[in-house]
Amino acid sequence: MNEHEIDDRDLGPDDPAGPASVQRIDAALCPECQGVGASPAGETCPVCDGTGRATARTGGG
Repeated sequence: MNEHEIDDRDLGPDDPAGPASVQRIDAALCPECQGVGASPAGETCPVCDGTGRATARTGGG
């Protein structure tokens, strides 16, 4: 390895199926509530109106 190269061999997740691995964003889910349909306070999500799905306002269908 040259001195100007970055050693990134150990930067990946140990187990790709593990719960701590990188999560991918699902384009079909609401970007605000991530598909839950409610805010952390328990109120209906104002972006998807509680459906949990991406709407035309959020770039979904």
